[in-house]
Amino acid sequence: MAKNKNGFTPLKGKPSGNGREGHQLSDAFGSSNPERDIEITEKYLDENEEPAASIRINNPNRHIKRNGGGSPSAQTADMEIPEMDMLTRELFDELSGHAAEHCISMFLPTHQSGAAVNEKQDAIRYKNGLQNVEAQLAGLGLGSSEADRLLRPAYEFYRAEPVWNRQSKGLAVFISDGYFKAVTLPYTVKEEQFTGPVFMVTPLLNAMHDHHFFLLGLSKHDAKFFRGDCFGMEEVDVPGLPNGVADVVHFEEKGGQQLFRQGGGGKGGASFHGHDPGQPEDKENVALYFKEVDRTLFGEQLHDEHAPLVLAGVDYLIPIYRDASRYKHIAETSIGGNPDYKDKHQLFAEVYPIVKPYFDEPVRKALENYYNQIATSLTSSMPESVIPASYYGKVSTLFICRDAHIWGSFDEMENRLEIHDERQPGDVCLIGQSAIKVIQNGGTVHVLNTEKMPREAVMAATMRF
Repeated sequence: MAKNKNGFTPLKGKPSGNGREGHQLSDAFGSSNPERDIEITEKYLDENEEPAASIRINNPNRHIKRNGGGSPSAQTADMEIPEMDMLTRELFDELSGHAAEHCISMFLPTHQSGAAVNEKQDAIRYKNGLQNVEAQLAGLGLGSSEADRLLRPAYEFYRAEPVWNRQSKGLAVFISDGYFKAVTLPYTVKEEQFTGPVFMVTPLLNAMHDHHFFLLGLSKHDAKFFRGDCFGMEEVDVPGLPNGVADVVHFEEKGGQQLFRQGGGGKGGASFHGHDPGQPEDKENVALYFKEVDRTLFGEQLHDEHAPLVLAGVDYLIPIYRDASRYKHIAETSIGGNPDYKDKHQLFAEVYPIVKPYFDEPVRKALENYYNQIATSLTSSMPESVIPASYYGKVSTLFICRDAHIWGSFDEMENRLEIHDERQPGDVCLIGQSAIKVIQNGGTVHVLNTEKMPREAVMAATMRF
């Protein structure tokens, strides 16, 4: 049966009386009281069998209030489902600058498909994390009613079932009084919950870089352009990018430049570089097609770029594109095979080993610079010196150990550092706060595994002076 725009399904059959009998609301509930049926229908539907103007229709993207339990699929009409944010520098600055009496930070590894999604495992683990946060708040002396109010948006997010079907590899959630942000992350994070006077943003640092690459999939029938980083890649919609050799046939104008594109009756009646007998060979047509691909990409995407561009295509096409392209940063290694038959995940798996040395190069150079100065006062792996130097803008490069924490406080005005063996109420992670200060002061932060850290310290720095 067809549905009207509000989702009601008109019943078939000849109407009678005032025309409402064929669409009575009682049909859905099996009522046996005809007079009551007509009364309800009159109240909730207008003469066109549409919902009456006085009736409030719930937005389908709404969800439930917190009631101490229930499934994620339950819905209510009081708030819209919170959106998930992608991490940007602006959002990082917002989170790192936020302070309140209770700042809650939650990190959760999530899944994009499979049994973990079908069985709502991520949602269940998230709810368990919220219960752990409640215990932390109780330990800080916060009453249950205040904790309920503070965590209400977080529970509403839990019950919004669609969000658990569109996760990436990690999820970060930040909550304070009147503030809620859910940030999807392209990498796995350790499951943790923190409550303190500021948000814990250290796990976000993995994404705080501008290293990226490009991949161009080439075939005679299509050209696909991707932008990626060390976590994944996405196809970029490039206006004017030709769709294969057949698209580069006729003459027309584009941005004041002459080119050959399929267009059904090009200007001046010109029609050449086709495939009829006597026309240029296939290689010349491919070269013409690739010149237009390069011209479009260079004008729309690559003119100010220096990131590596990896080519993917059958072997004989790659050198033709290299000859046609003006871009100076095409990777020496390419991906073989027709990319038309590979999805972005397969292409990323093949391109990542090619671009990984490019991603590793800044860290390699930073570590080399550190070790070249290790005998001078311009390096340190002692938190007692690195932390104050980070706050005062002295650090050019900071290395921090993944998932490590140093709890305590630092008073910038008094230059007073306190480090505690155990976390105490009001403590902040001094590693994370030092990283924030270095970034704010124009420095660079590298997050490394323990075995990669200088002297296997939890933090180390190269100083400006």
